[in-house]
Amino acid sequence: MTSQADRAYWDETTKQLLGWPEVLAMLQPVSKAGLRAKREIRPFGPQEHALWQERMEDLRAVQAVRDDAAWVKELQEELQMVPDLRALFQLIGQGATLRQADFFEVKQFLWHGYAVEELLVQKGLVFGWWEALAWEPLLRRLNPPGPLVPAFSLAELAGDVELLRLHQELSVLDEALFAEKKAQGDRLRAQYGRKPGKDGQLVFDKLDAALGVARQDADLMLLQDTVFEVVFRTAESLAMTELVQRREAKLAEIEDQETATLQALVEAFRPDVEAMSTALEALGRVDLTLAKAALANKWSAGLPEWITAAGQSVVFEVKAEAVACAGLQGVSSAEHPADAHPVYIGWSIEAGFHPVAREAVEKRGGTFTTLDFELQPGVGLITGPNMGGKTVVLKTFGLLQALAQHAMPVPARRYRFHPLERIGVSGGDEQSMVSGLSSFGAEMQRLAALVNGTGRALLLLDEVARTTNPEEGEALAIGLASYLLNSGHSALFASHFPGVTEVSGLQLYRVAGLKRSLLDHLQQASEQSDVLQRLQSAMDYTLVKSGPGDVPKDAVRLAECFGLPQAVLDKTQAVLQRKEGPTG
Repeated sequence: MTSQADRAYWDETTKQLLGWPEVLAMLQPVSKAGLRAKREIRPFGPQEHALWQERMEDLRAVQAVRDDAAWVKELQEELQMVPDLRALFQLIGQGATLRQADFFEVKQFLWHGYAVEELLVQKGLVFGWWEALAWEPLLRRLNPPGPLVPAFSLAELAGDVELLRLHQELSVLDEALFAEKKAQGDRLRAQYGRKPGKDGQLVFDKLDAALGVARQDADLMLLQDTVFEVVFRTAESLAMTELVQRREAKLAEIEDQETATLQALVEAFRPDVEAMSTALEALGRVDLTLAKAALANKWSAGLPEWITAAGQSVVFEVKAEAVACAGLQGVSSAEHPADAHPVYIGWSIEAGFHPVAREAVEKRGGTFTTLDFELQPGVGLITGPNMGGKTVVLKTFGLLQALAQHAMPVPARRYRFHPLERIGVSGGDEQSMVSGLSSFGAEMQRLAALVNGTGRALLLLDEVARTTNPEEGEALAIGLASYLLNSGHSALFASHFPGVTEVSGLQLYRVAGLKRSLLDHLQQASEQSDVLQRLQSAMDYTLVKSGPGDVPKDAVRLAECFGLPQAVLDKTQAVLQRKEGPTG
């Protein structure tokens, strides 16, 4: 389900480029209500700090107690059993007639919801939005006299004397009918030496001496007469016919009474349907929060810190022992006293990573380099060699921002963020066979949509204008960077164009790049996979501050490592030397 807030915040292209679907798949509530809460998850805008902070306090509280694995397991088991009764609650609210099976589902909801509340109380978890439901009195309405049980039967309900009497009378009729059938079977066995089968049939061979008697027996009716055998079925005696008729009449009475009882239950629960609906939503929220805490533990994640308009960082006071158990990188309020002067008013990332990218690197046997990065409101520029991780930096930054504004844990030791109305990513190659646009045309169309969109944005732009001729492409990148500096948006560029680094006011970074001492080892690799593995070990993916004109030039060396013919490389070097002119 895509909410209006979600659509305003970002588009599907941005979600896909940031790897949002893959990361969101790691969030795994166990209940139907929790899965619905996950589908309805949305970003919180700059004016929704109080709502965002409430979600983060939920996460902190659950994270602090989830070191008790047995308790977590029991809580998840109870949540998993909670049925999603939104549609059923609507029917009760409308006064519709329900079935007995429907009220069994209502009892399961009450039974397991009550268990969840007791488990939360056991750990002292108190949420301001959790409205206590009268679980036990509601359960009593669907319970026989005595201790509470999870099962449900209309016939056993406390106080329904009439229905209980009718069922008792039905039992008497059933016993009498069984006794009559047994007596008939016993007589036939005494007469013919065998009882009818389960299908009520009795088969005689044509040469059987008892066949003549059987044809005259009032308890047998001819079913089939063949060349070799005669088949009879048991006939219903007058006594049995009377019992069957009385039983059918009793069932009709029970049906009428059950309908009346079910309708009475609907009316009894009708005043409580809003409270039960609220409780269902609350159970889903608990489940989603528990899933967030599990994800935080998996990532050894920190809690994002919202930078207010005044430049102050909103943090939470977390007990050290709780943080240690949960793997949280917490920040105590003591580290940031109320009267301290704020240092950051934009973004700060410490040891951040993209879970999908890190998993891919580690599967190849590599070591993922985490991201340390600061950006003030404005425009940042990242330069660096090909395959140096610039795109991963953009995606990591964007993902952290999205997770933070969705009140999720972030895969970073620490993430301070400035909330914005929207986020947008351009991947640099937006070619569309459907629209008929070239790569450059599609890219310009997307950039225009991102820049002209409503609301202040965080824009992540990868290799702007790389798909047109380099001279015009560099000019476009310079023009866009200059425009964004005064647009009210914040942006992070990744570019190879050296001219962009000369734009005044940009916050300049570059990937540290190839370690010169290891380049010779790359050239010795014989297989492409070996080259990639050695490249990862030779590349320093650390993001460092840089200055104007600082653009690494490693493309030719990388091309050599990947086996491009030497003649191509020689010609390339000659062209570069002519462009650079005589040295010294």
